[in-house]
Amino acid sequence: MTRLLILKLGGSVITKKSEGKAEIDHKNLSRLAGEIAEAKRKGNFRLVIVHGAGPFGHIPAKKYGLDRKVNTKTRLMGFPVTHQSIERLNLMVVEALQKEGLNAVAYQPSAAGILKDGRIKYFPVYVMEKLLRLDIIPVAYGDVLVEESLGAGILSGDYLAPYLAERLKAERVIITTDVPGIFASDPKRNRKAGIIREINSRNACSINIGNSTATDVTGGMKGKVMELLRLAGKGIESEVIGALEPGILKMSLLGKRGLGTIIKK
Repeated sequence: MTRLLILKLGGSVITKKSEGKAEIDHKNLSRLAGEIAEAKRKGNFRLVIVHGAGPFGHIPAKKYGLDRKVNTKTRLMGFPVTHQSIERLNLMVVEALQKEGLNAVAYQPSAAGILKDGRIKYFPVYVMEKLLRLDIIPVAYGDVLVEESLGAGILSGDYLAPYLAERLKAERVIITTDVPGIFASDPKRNRKAGIIREINSRNACSINIGNSTATDVTGGMKGKVMELLRLAGKGIESEVIGALEPGILKMSLLGKRGLGTIIKK
């Protein structure tokens, strides 16, 4: 079997998240789909893509209170509305990948998983394994799932990606954002913010990790990094890279490291 990579396309990269609009960034998405296709043709790897929901998920989720731990009728009304909004984004992502000749297929998390206390309790990967054996690229995404205590809950793509990496025994996780890695403070507010080149179990407690200023109902960067550190403890390395600069994603998929922030044991 060829090596398996998990690629997380950040909502900040493929949508107009910073503008707070549920609109796709067609230029970026098209370019990234092209880079993925080029790397797939040149490299010998299988691929699972998970994309963020951006404003397609965050705006309706906030409106219906899906980011609050209160079980209400309004919350349940937000389940189908939020899911349908994210599904529209997923369709456009899959279409962009298919346009580049990739065998990409939508993979709906809400039809497969259950959350408990905000964590994945049940999410089988048997079908995904079969798709990968056929060299088909499953395209999953941050979604609204059944939540045991609240009825409905949010599954962030930043938590789904490491979960799949562990269950599918991936070689590596690549996470793309609109900045070139993880910074000690928000680089959009502080031009002097320094990039953190490596995070590991030895320095994780001593470094300060900045958060994004954009609307995000799935929590800050710190929690996502801790999830990747947990994954690193299982022997699976991750790297957070900037995807706004052309060619970076392609190089990363083809095996180049040190392009952003590496998270390792």
